[in-house]
Amino acid sequence: MSKLQEIFNNREISLLIWLGIFIIFVLTQKSMRNSLADVVKLLFGKYFLAIYLTLGIYLFGIFNLLKAIGLWTTADIKDSIFWLFSVAFVLVFSLNKAKDRKYFKEILIDTIKVIAILEFVINFYNFSLVTELILLPVLIFVVMLQAVAGLDSKNAQVAKLLTNLMAIFGFGLLIYSIYQLASGYTDFFKLGTLHSFILPIILTILFLPYLYCLSLYSIYESYFIRLDFMTVKKEKVKKVKKYIRRRAHININRLNRIIERFDKRVFYDDTNLKKYVKKISKRKKASG
Repeated sequence: MSKLQEIFNNREISLLIWLGIFIIFVLTQKSMRNSLADVVKLLFGKYFLAIYLTLGIYLFGIFNLLKAIGLWTTADIKDSIFWLFSVAFVLVFSLNKAKDRKYFKEILIDTIKVIAILEFVINFYNFSLVTELILLPVLIFVVMLQAVAGLDSKNAQVAKLLTNLMAIFGFGLLIYSIYQLASGYTDFFKLGTLHSFILPIILTILFLPYLYCLSLYSIYESYFIRLDFMTVKKEKVKKVKKYIRRRAHININRLNRIIERFDKRVFYDDTNLKKYVKKISKRKKASG
C-alpha cells in the first residue's frame, strides 16, 4: 500500500477502490451486465472510435509539444490520465451543450479563474485513506439525493437543505485545507506543486480547439442529415450544403444562425439559395 501511496494520494486510491467495487458489483448482476454490454457497444461504435482516434492523435501532438518545451515528462502520466477522464472525456460527452462560441469562452474562464486555485488547494490536501473511503460514497449519495430532490418542486425544502449541507461541507474542507497550507506551506509552495496546478490548465486550454472542431463537425453532420429528409430535390440540397459550408466555414455562431432560420419552403420556390443562405447567416442589427 505504501508504494501505491507514493504514486496516488488517498483520495485517488479511495476513488479507484470504490470504482473497482462498483465494477465488480455490476458484473455480478445479470441485468446490469446486459445493460453494460449495450453501453460498451455504443462507446465502441464507429462514431466514438473515430473520436478516440482523432483525440488520441491530437493529444499525442499536445504531449509531444509540451515535452519539447519542457512542460511535460513521463512523471506527468498519472496527472494526464486523471485529466483525460475527469476533464477531456466529460467535455467530449457533454458536447451537446456546445451551442456557440460562448460555451468555449466559459470553459476557458472557468479553467483560469480564482475558484480553480481553491479547488486545487482543496484537492492537494487529503484525509486518511479510511476517512476518504467513508466520505466518497456519502458525498456521492448526498449529491444524488440533491439531484433527485431538485426534479420536483415539492421537494424544494429538501433540495435546499442538501445544498446547504454541501456548502457547509465545502466550506469546512476549505478551512481544513487553509489550515494545512498554513502549517505546511513549504510542502505546498514547491516547483512540482506549481507544475501540477498549471498542467491541467494548459491541457484544457490546448484541448479547446479540438473540442471546437468536434462540435462544429457534429453540428454540420447532424444538420446535413436533416436537410436530406426535408425534400426529394437532391440537387437543391447539395447546393444548400455547399453554400452553408462556404458561408459558415468554421464560424459556429454563423452556422447556428443558418440552422435556426432556414425554411425548407425555399426548396419549392424560385428563391436564390446562395443569397438566401447569406441573408439568414447575418447577425441582426441591434435596434435603436
